[in-house]
Parts: sequence; structure tokens; C-alpha cells
Amino acid sequence: MSKRPGITLSKSRLSAVLLAVLAAGLLPASDAAAADVPPRPSTAVENCTQSGCHASTLEHKFLHGPAAQGKCDACHQYDEPREHTFKTINQDTLCSKCHLMEHRTVVHGPVATGQCTGCHDPHGSEHRMMLIADPTRGLCVSCHVHEEDPLVHVHGPVAAGACILCHEPHSSWKANLLVKSTNELCADCHVEVAQSGAGLHVHAAMEQGCTSCHNPHASPNPFMLRAATDELCAKCHGEMMEKIDASSVVHGAVHQANGCTGCHSPHSSTLPNLQKRPEPDTCLSCHDQPLKTESGRTLTNMALLLHDSPDHHGPIRAGSCSSCHQPHAAENANLLVKTYPPEFYAAFDLDRYALCFTCHLPEMVTTKSGIGVTRFREGDQNLHYLHVNQEKGRTCRACHEVHASKRPFHIREAVPFGSSGWMLEINFEAMDDGGRCSPGCHEEKSYARGELQQTAPASPLKGGGQ
Repeated sequence: MSKRPGITLSKSRLSAVLLAVLAAGLLPASDAAAADVPPRPSTAVENCTQSGCHASTLEHKFLHGPAAQGKCDACHQYDEPREHTFKTINQDTLCSKCHLMEHRTVVHGPVATGQCTGCHDPHGSEHRMMLIADPTRGLCVSCHVHEEDPLVHVHGPVAAGACILCHEPHSSWKANLLVKSTNELCADCHVEVAQSGAGLHVHAAMEQGCTSCHNPHASPNPFMLRAATDELCAKCHGEMMEKIDASSVVHGAVHQANGCTGCHSPHSSTLPNLQKRPEPDTCLSCHDQPLKTESGRTLTNMALLLHDSPDHHGPIRAGSCSSCHQPHAAENANLLVKTYPPEFYAAFDLDRYALCFTCHLPEMVTTKSGIGVTRFREGDQNLHYLHVNQEKGRTCRACHEVHASKRPFHIREAVPFGSSGWMLEINFEAMDDGGRCSPGCHEEKSYARGELQQTAPASPLKGGGQ
């Protein structure tokens, strides 16, 4: 079986044949377009961009130096000019021949593996530094993809694509390619957080670095917190969260949206316990209006009460609400730190008045003699003892307002009485040597300590002060 004779055409003859075929309409248009492409060179070319093949390489805003100067052989070397093939370039060392950079202890992955073209176009680009994409629109996130919850809160540099504001693009002495240590870096912008000075209380978490609480890039939580406020605080303050969970009475502020940071500064404060404001300012920032508890009870507008009532209880004058109230949770009603009888009438028991006797002498109600222990006495008779030590003993709240009053000794104008909450007036009036009252529970009565009789000068009408 004989072979068909081979047909050998020179390149010039082949081009002529192709033109004839095209003229006859024997090739589709797409093939015709391909036929317009210049044939691959069969000899070495000095300038690739001017030969008609690679002219588009120069059509960029920013050009690589060798490409702009037409020095393609700085990076490309012929293997076989007749076939227009090139030797394999060792990319691991090619760029470093011209671009010398210090390789520090932490090296960006593409740099470590010599993949410079993962970020840079070797010929030219529309972006500075010949980056292959807009650094503010997707260069870094093409590799560093965040696949967690929806990122509602984004850090400013991230939103602006200014990754290199915080990160070195090639290598660094710091972890995560940071340009500085975490706290130093954050302090460059967040000057108000990086406070220091005598008397300043600094949150211990600050020593662990800002990123122990904040995600430096983005988060579904406000302030880019790594978790909701109460969950985040619980990671360190577990004992406090356990107490809150185990207590029967919990401060409403604990469960508000801002949680712990409603009262405490998360970074530093000049006040103990990282308080944002001194007491009672912190408390009155919420208790400046009637507040309803979960049980439906309405709490007094304390700011208004203190404003209208000049006679303040000692702890209020000292600015210490927490002397009587737990700020987080407690087992006693109204978050009291110790027991205090909530009733109008109650049999006397010293333990039931543990809160009052944190400051006041127990003898005020345990001894019949009043001299030296109370000014509420008839001569030596202790009238506190008389009121409290009965089968239906009057509790402190029967006569005293525990926060503030318009009358001396914190005496109340009226006190809620009975299940209906009927306001029982007290009508107390202070006098030079005692006082008098005409409440609804008994007729008008007065008392005198007898101090004026002992110290008053002799009266000429009574013969020499007898």
C-alpha cells in the first residue's frame, strides 16, 4: 500500500493559500480572524511589545520598569528562537534579583513561596505597585475570606481597604505581619483609650491586648466585640455571672443591651471598679424616672426625690448607693446587701435589721434607756425601743424615709399603709428640745429630752432656776 505523497509549503506559500481560501469563503469568520494573527516569530526578537504580538502589555497606567523600557530579556530568556519558546524562569529568585527586601521572622505566604505574581502583575497594572486588583476592593480578601456571621460592624481601615495601615505586605517582626505590637498599633488611632497616669485604674484585659476583646477586622457585634457584652465579660468574670444566675433578685441594668459597659468603662477609669461615673450619678442615670420591675411594682423617681428632699440619708450624702444596694444581684428585695424588714408592722428581731445596724448602734432599739444612744427620747425613755419592741412593732420604714425627706431625721411626710397603699400621714414637727407628731395611728403626742432644762440659765420668775 503506497503512501500519499506529502505536501510541503513554505510559510509564504501557506499564507497565500490561506488568503485564497478565505477569498473563496471556505472558512468561517472566526477562523478568518485567527488568520489575521501574525505568525509566531522564528528568530529572536529584540522588543516583544513592538513586534505586533505583545503591544497590549504596555496598555497600563503603571508599568514594570523592564516592560516600560522594552527589556523583556531581563525576565524572559529564549530557549529555542525558531520555535519561540523560553526557558523556565525560577520565580523563587527572579524578583529578588532586583527587589531586595528584608525577610523578617514572620513572612507573608506568597513571599515565602516566591509567588510574587499572586499580588503583582509582572508587566503592568491599573493599580499602584502593579497590584493585580484594587487593594481597597478585593486584593487581600481574594485570599483572606471571612466566612463567619454577617459582618455588620467593620473596622475603618478594613472598610477603606487600608490593610497595610496595620499589616506589612511582605514580612514583619510581629505576629500576623503587624507593623507594631497590638496595643501600640491600636493606640496610634485610638488615643483616648491609651490613657495612662497616676490614679488611673486600667482594665486587666488591656494587658492581654485589644484583640482579646475586639476583632480587628469586623464583627456582628457593636464596637467589633468578639461576642455580646455579657458573654464577653463572662469569660473573665465568671464568678460574677454565676452569682447573677444564682440570685433571686437581679439588677435590671445587667440585662440591658449595653450590659456591663452601661456602668463600667471597658478600658480604664479614675474611679474604683472601672466605674464610668461616681455614685450616685451612675445610679441616677437610670433612676431619673419611674421604673417598673418585672413584678409590676413601680420604683420611685429617685432623682426627683433627692432633688425635692433636702434631708438625705448618710449613704446618699456620702455618695455610696452600694453601701445598701448590691449593684449586680442579691438575695434580698431591692438588691439590699443585708436584711431589712419590708413591712409596716413586724416583731422585733435584730437579724431582720442587719442592714440598719451596719451603721447604727443596735442599742438604739435594744435598751430602754435612751441617753447616749438616741435623741428620740422622753427624758431617759428610749422612744425607739418603745415603738419597735411591741407585738406589732413599727419597723424603721413606718416613720423614716430611707433615702431622703423634707423633714429632719429623714421623717416621712406619709407612709403607705395596708394592702391598698393608703398614705398614712405622720405630721412630724421638730422642736428645740424634742418634737411632736399626730399620725393616723395615734393622737398627737410630743416628747422632750430635757436638755434645755439642764442647760438653761436660771429664771427670775421661778426663783433661781429650781
